[in-house]
Order: sequence, then structure tokens, then C-alpha cells
Amino acid sequence: MNKGQERKNQLLRVALDEFITKGFYGTSTRKICRKTGISSGLFFHYFPNKESIYLELVKIGAEEMHIEKAAAMQAPKEYLLQILQNIFEQLESNPFFGKMFVFIDQAQHSHVGIDEVYTLLKKADIAAQWIPVIRKGQELGLFHAGNAHAMCIALFGAIQGIAQEKVRRPQTPLPDVSWLMKLIERESISC
Repeated sequence: MNKGQERKNQLLRVALDEFITKGFYGTSTRKICRKTGISSGLFFHYFPNKESIYLELVKIGAEEMHIEKAAAMQAPKEYLLQILQNIFEQLESNPFFGKMFVFIDQAQHSHVGIDEVYTLLKKADIAAQWIPVIRKGQELGLFHAGNAHAMCIALFGAIQGIAQEKVRRPQTPLPDVSWLMKLIERESISC
């Protein structure tokens, strides 16, 4: 990675921390520059304003939240299990990933006036992506019967809470993924 990309990544990491702790309106480019030890001029070389660095972070987060719908619909249980395993591996090894979870949740509830942010967040809506997968799992008898939206919220809410706690306290142990799957998974009946 070249020095320019390293510096840009450093700005993104510091901005992410600032947006998480202070929100969009409480974050200033001046503070980001001070924490990274770079001049405002150099900051503006990478990002023309605060809105652009915020948008860049939303793009990164939205990309991470995209699911492969065809694969998910073909094998819903296996796909969601793999997604959960990947999320937990990233939470354990990559603090930036966990912080993105917190940031995207905050971004979904903030009104920052950047149209592209709203478009990206709408595409990354977990409920809109996971509900059809859960319904498919219900049709196949893999998941509990009931409201797929409620199951999605229970499952993703648990993941969100775990991610928030991992960001707040990095030493927090992660639960077994199978425990979360039990929130939606129908117990197999043996004959």
C-alpha cells in the first residue's frame, strides 16, 4: 500500500471514531486533522469536505452489508450461518469492521442531508435483504414459522448488540454462532 493510501485510510479510521462518538454534526475536519497529525490542506487533498469522508465511510459500510441473494435463496440456512461466521471472524480480528457496524446503524438514524447516503443505506437495508431469505428458509422448513421480519430483527438486533459491545469493550468474548442461529432455526425432528 502506498503512503497516500495509508494516509487516506488513517483519515477514514479517525473520522469513523469521531462520527461514532460525536455524530455527524459534532464532528469537525479540524479535529480529524489534529488527531491524524496532518494539515487541513492535506485533508482536503483526500476529501473536499466532511460530507465526502462521511459518504466514503457509508460506501464502505454499505458494500459490507450487501448479500448475494441468489446464493442465499438457494441455501438460506447455510448462507446465513456463513454470514454470521464471517461477521464474527471480522469482529474478532478487525476493529474497523465492528466500528462500521456501529456507524452504519447510527447513519441509518441520522439526517445528514446527503442524498447519496440515503440511497446507499436503503440498498444496504438488512431487513429488506434478509426477510426474503428467512421466508425461503421457512418455506423449506428450516426456520421457525412466524413473522420473518420479526425474526430478522431479532437476529440482526442480536448481532448489532454484540458488535456494539465488542467496539466498546474489545476483550468481550463472542458467543457461538449456533446460538444465534437458534433464534430462527427450526429444530430438526428425527424419526
